[in-house]
Amino acid sequence: MLTRFFSAAGRTARVGSNRSGLHRDPRLCAQNWSRFRHFRAFQPKPRRRSPLLRRNAAGTIRNMHQTEDIIPYGEFNTKALSSFDLEGIAEKIRSGEAVKIVTMLGAGASVSAGIPDFRSPGTGLYDNLQKYNLPFPEAIFDLGFFRHDPSAFNLLAKELYPGVFKPTPAHYFVKLLHTKGLLLRCFTQNIDSLESAAGLPPEAIVAAHGNFDGAHCIECNARADPDTVREVLLNSGGVGEPRCAVCGGLVKPDIVFFGESLPDRFFALAKYDFPRADMLMVMGTSLKVHPFAGLVGKVLRTTPRLLINREKVRTVSGVYG
Repeated sequence: MLTRFFSAAGRTARVGSNRSGLHRDPRLCAQNWSRFRHFRAFQPKPRRRSPLLRRNAAGTIRNMHQTEDIIPYGEFNTKALSSFDLEGIAEKIRSGEAVKIVTMLGAGASVSAGIPDFRSPGTGLYDNLQKYNLPFPEAIFDLGFFRHDPSAFNLLAKELYPGVFKPTPAHYFVKLLHTKGLLLRCFTQNIDSLESAAGLPPEAIVAAHGNFDGAHCIECNARADPDTVREVLLNSGGVGEPRCAVCGGLVKPDIVFFGESLPDRFFALAKYDFPRADMLMVMGTSLKVHPFAGLVGKVLRTTPRLLINREKVRTVSGVYG
């Protein structure tokens, strides 16, 4: 592998774009450049090249390295399952070939608990928010609108707070995978914390869109006591406005709104877990919200992917629902 890597790097050097390209790879960053002095000596004087060509040169070397490490030669035509149905999935697990399973949960996994999903026509949350007098349905999770009028979200949060609803069979199935030592991680779009209620430990859960387990000020980002926030919202019937003890700004639970970044932990563990997964199970999501939806394309091409959803989903990264 290393020989082929330097062979590729040498060819890039001869077209004069090597150093500009390689410095983008953290393995070959400026701090580590001294390790490659013997290779550096053979470089001609670099010519000015367009940023696009430099990106392409760096990407070629990285892609060669990742492809050969992650997808060994000869595995492209390997049959991933004995049959492409639930029995094939079960056989894969029974045979001991699936021991690092990643699950992705969407709102559909919590519907049987009494929590509506977001987009189902007629029954979804976005179709039943008239009582909040919103300018548009998504405004209830819009950071700008929350600053203007936090009452709508606070009323909804009061109804969704953990303890009101019970986990569903989908959550207990994921907990069973964990108990059996087969779960690598559970990535969830849901903010209801039912994964925790089912018994999954915090380290096994990645709440991509946050949940009620923490709280922070939207102005100074200071941490707030989630129990205090809960008490204010529940005791006031949802009309109370939790305030920051540091700056007096509005405090909300750690639920990701439109206009906010997803947690760093989501990106870090997605990058770590998906290439290592030997099975991906996707349950109860329409795969319309990114970057969560894009995770289905991050596993190896030889990794079996199971989708369980009430309706056919859109095409994402070459995956057809």
